[in-house]
Amino acid sequence: MGCGRACILAIAIASALGAAPVVAEDLAAHWESTGRALFLACDFEDAAHAFMRALANDPENAELHYWLGKSYVHLADSASLFTAPRQARKALRSLERAVQIEPRNREYLQELFDFYLGSADWFGGGLDRAAALAERISALDASAGISLQMRLAASAKEHSGAGWSIQRTVLRTSGALGELVPHR
Repeated sequence: MGCGRACILAIAIASALGAAPVVAEDLAAHWESTGRALFLACDFEDAAHAFMRALANDPENAELHYWLGKSYVHLADSASLFTAPRQARKALRSLERAVQIEPRNREYLQELFDFYLGSADWFGGGLDRAAALAERISALDASAGISLQMRLAASAKEHSGAGWSIQRTVLRTSGALGELVPHR
């Protein structure tokens, strides 16, 4: 099992230049940087792939989970009715994991709150989850909590009453919501 002439030459050059071996942190940083650039260029699919590669090298990095979740949120927003639920579930897992790793990070908490609020149509209990998260955020910042409570109340009003029941029924029977909305 020889290294081969090119391999030996590469090792010799690297050691002569004092190059350190590539470590997981370097790969994670490279893929994170690539992912952010792709995200800013609105290439959310490739950004998600880059963040997944970064996470393969640094799986407990909350910021990577956060950016991966944000990428999936955008993919779900622009996806078809058939692929949006899958993207939304991936966003949910990633954002919840970021908050699990760093439970006091207000940016992650806010993004997850916005996701819960915006996905009340998709996931049963989204408004309840948003309410619980608003309480956690209020404990960290009372003024932010008041704003979140107001947004939550407006969303709860929007997602209640006869009009909402009819809309849910139409969406469910048309297959637009599929298995995501539990029958109540």
